[in-house]
Amino acid sequence: MKLFIVLAAAFAATFGNPVYFPDEEAFYTMDIGPNMTYFLVDSDVEGKYEVEDLVNSEVDTTSAPSDVTYYYYSKNKPNDGLKLKADNLDPLKNSDFSASKDTRFIIHGWKNSYTSDINVFIKKAIFEEYDANVFVVDWFPIADRNYVSARWAVNDVGGYVADFLRALESTFSVDLSRVTVIGHSLGAHVSGLAGKSLQGILSQVIGLDPALPLFQLSSSDNRLDKKDAQFVHVIHTNGGKLGFSAPLGHVDFYPNGGSSQPGCGWDFTGSCAHSRAYQYYAESVTPITKTFVSKKCTSYKDYSAGKCNSNPMANMGGYVADIGARDRYYLNTNKESPFAQG
Repeated sequence: MKLFIVLAAAFAATFGNPVYFPDEEAFYTMDIGPNMTYFLVDSDVEGKYEVEDLVNSEVDTTSAPSDVTYYYYSKNKPNDGLKLKADNLDPLKNSDFSASKDTRFIIHGWKNSYTSDINVFIKKAIFEEYDANVFVVDWFPIADRNYVSARWAVNDVGGYVADFLRALESTFSVDLSRVTVIGHSLGAHVSGLAGKSLQGILSQVIGLDPALPLFQLSSSDNRLDKKDAQFVHVIHTNGGKLGFSAPLGHVDFYPNGGSSQPGCGWDFTGSCAHSRAYQYYAESVTPITKTFVSKKCTSYKDYSAGKCNSNPMANMGGYVADIGARDRYYLNTNKESPFAQG
């Protein structure tokens, strides 16, 4: 999986210097997405990187509903996905799909597909305990383009997903107010935009390290926002580089401060920390002894100093989200799986 480390002209004096903010609170006041000019992509050659130009890249935003494929999975058939297109839901009629079950959508990010780890991890975690309808959204024909093209097609893809959900509602009487959509990186914004198109009726949108490059904090029309569902739950793991640090949901979780993650080593490209978001979420869904207990706090510095010990607690992630949680929560994790410390 190719991921990237963000570089910004305003904050990097020389090529290859990653963006860091010494002040935790700067994460919530700086809006640097539009200022980014390029980022680095992992090369197939170990230790080498490729440049993804955000200024001079050719932009291809053409798309159609046919560019998006949906794979339906169930507890009885967790690995044998039923391939669907938005204009033909007939195969679903002969499956074990049931509108009475919970329905979950999983949406990958840039350069990913329906076989990517996010889908494998989360789908497996859900079926370990729950009998739910799981749809994996494959928008690889668009996501595989250069980043600029993929980013500017996010609105369209979100609209296509919303239309698919409307078709489920009209054909199978699916209650959209019970549907949860989970997205990673660019997929987090696709999830939000699908919810936005449906006027916030979805039960939950779960944003896993929502992508930062070329997104603007000051405008919520083209990105994930807390108005996109009844409850928007965001996990930040590589904030200020690959992902947003600014709060975007009803509740925003910042494991280990939300920027870098233990066990990732140098992690020059940020890919390890960026991926931790869906790894943490998948583990939070799996029925294990420990949970991701977090404390409401204004900063990781205060959390680490014990200044928030008496504040409200909430569990990060989970199949059933802690919908009473609001604002920012912090926690620490282990450096390897199992990550939760309880």
